[in-house]
Amino acid sequence: MAKFIKSANSITDWINDNVDEIAFIGRSNVGKSSLINALAKQKIAIVSKSPGRTQSANFYDFGKYRIIDLPGYGYAKVNKTKKNDLINIIDDIFKYRKNIFAFFQICDANVITEEDAKFHFYINKKFANNFVVLNKIDKQNMKLYLSKLDEISKYLNIDKKHIIFVSATKNKNIDLLRQTIKELLKF
Repeated sequence: MAKFIKSANSITDWINDNVDEIAFIGRSNVGKSSLINALAKQKIAIVSKSPGRTQSANFYDFGKYRIIDLPGYGYAKVNKTKKNDLINIIDDIFKYRKNIFAFFQICDANVITEEDAKFHFYINKKFANNFVVLNKIDKQNMKLYLSKLDEISKYLNIDKKHIIFVSATKNKNIDLLRQTIKELLKF
């Protein structure tokens, strides 16, 4: 059974062991918390109506692996000092966290931004195992999303095999995401 472990605002707050981790990152309001709850099949992450509520690295235990939910980039309505703190949390994870086996960038399938593309470029340079999870596919017909797959792949500079379409709120393709994680971690 999956569960929330802790929030961490600095390296000294991190969990120190050898458990494999998957990092989730994305713009504020793309549904990272909803996606974690869908994977857990229960509510373990707080889902907020206002964007930018994740302001620390949140650790979730999924048994054979852990998910780290990172603060959203972009929209968060915070002052400059707090924004710098959030950037430092993300940078520290990128630079120093050794447990991370794969990065999953969560994007809104209906609004992929230049900021998403820039952030993916950064992820792609640092991590070979990286995926883009396009959430909120319940907003339009799946054929429309699939027709844009080549364009999205080119824009984000990622192989189509590493793009996963999901709807966390409607539980669409969540099993595919689970299976991808299992295959990555070989369990």
